[in-house]
Amino acid sequence: MDKFQPGFFMTYIKTIKIILITVFFFSAFSDLHAQNRKKVKRLIDLYGQTAYSYFLSANRPGFGVDAYTIQKGKYSISSGVSYSDETIEIPLSISYGISNRLEVFAGFYPYTESYNFSGSKIRGFGDSYLGAKYVFQKSDKFSHAVQSIIKLPTASSQTELGTGKFDICFGIAQGFYTGNFGYDISLELNFLQRRDIPSQRKYITFLQSAIDSINSIYDYRFEPELIISLGPSYQFSDKFSVYAGGSFSRNTRLNYNSTSIYSGVGFMITKKVGLSLGGSVTLDEYNSWGVSSGFNITL
Repeated sequence: MDKFQPGFFMTYIKTIKIILITVFFFSAFSDLHAQNRKKVKRLIDLYGQTAYSYFLSANRPGFGVDAYTIQKGKYSISSGVSYSDETIEIPLSISYGISNRLEVFAGFYPYTESYNFSGSKIRGFGDSYLGAKYVFQKSDKFSHAVQSIIKLPTASSQTELGTGKFDICFGIAQGFYTGNFGYDISLELNFLQRRDIPSQRKYITFLQSAIDSINSIYDYRFEPELIISLGPSYQFSDKFSVYAGGSFSRNTRLNYNSTSIYSGVGFMITKKVGLSLGGSVTLDEYNSWGVSSGFNITL
């Protein structure tokens, strides 16, 4: 009968309360921990998506290839402005005809404007490049050429204006012209070096280890890129012409395809000075668009 004494009964009640409180806090802590794990997983998933988009949006010059070269001993200077999805590029290039079949060229981007990994606006000097193009077959209507370009990483990788790495680009093109009508078909194979993810910011240990594992997924050096383009043109007069076309590109390493269409007009102010105005639309899930203008001087 001693166990039913008041002192023992009070001790029994206190013990039950302690057990219930312990269970309550343990359950609450477990639920909070599960919620935190879900939040961390969402952060990791978001980081992975952001990293993937960051690779795809690397600031690299777009080159293209056609089957025509300038005349021997002539210089061609080109510049302009392009705007696409709140990014701006101002290129400047110069070409020289070593012969009627061989052309060398160089260029750079005095000003570029885009976004970094954290979504902040960045601007400054862009990348540069050197290249050569050779026409290996030429007839009255057809012309075929090969081209090689190396991108020089003059854009700052610290501010994320550029990758800070060299890229190598190859291309082959066919040109056709009869009367006022013509077209260009080209095939490009580019070897793009991987863009690094910024590593300045550090996270809590658990999240950082998960992010490091995500980075290891993208542990490669080159992103082979294949581009196919077709563009017809029509010259209404010696001073006015129109062009249109489309291109398909595939980044084989990131398993990403993109299709775009473009069109524009060209004006010859004099025999040596020309202007152009064009626009493009990318036919993918983002449906991005862009406009550009340019001028060309032949000396």
